[in-house]
Order: sequence, then structure tokens, then C-alpha cells
Amino acid sequence: MNLKTLIDETANRADEILDGCTNPSEARSILLELLATEHPDIPLSDRQKIAGQVTAILANEGFFESGPGGDGWRDDDDDGAGDNE
Repeated sequence: MNLKTLIDETANRADEILDGCTNPSEARSILLELLATEHPDIPLSDRQKIAGQVTAILANEGFFESGPGGDGWRDDDDDGAGDNE
């Protein structure tokens, strides 16, 4: 199978695969385990490339920046007071 295809397919499944994951290195480990299970015939070096590319795509899309609920940590404690100008 084409690595680009696997990268795209895995990135498209990220919400399902990495539900609750907010750390890129944890995500990479989870992706490596998933790839080893689903595609044991792919060499480890290629699985590492796929996991690295998927993690980079997700980071660029802001996948790891928001906390539970997807609202981001900055808005959790907003009471309307403080730095508003």
C-alpha cells in the first residue's frame, strides 16, 4: 500500500483513534501500535514515517491545542473580568 494513502487514511480517522489524546508524543505511540496491528507487513521505518506525518498534520490542524470539549483551555475560566480592553 502507498504510504501517502495510509497517512491520509490514518489522519482522517484521528478523531476516532486518538479520542482524548492531547499530547503529540502519546498520539505517535498510539498510532505506531495501531499501524503495527493493522499493517504488520509494513516495515517499522515506514510505520514510523506514517505516524510522524500524521502527528505533524494533526499538530498543524490544531488537533492537540484544545482540551476536552474542543473549546481550548484559554476559555475555560473566562468570567468576563480581567484583561478585556
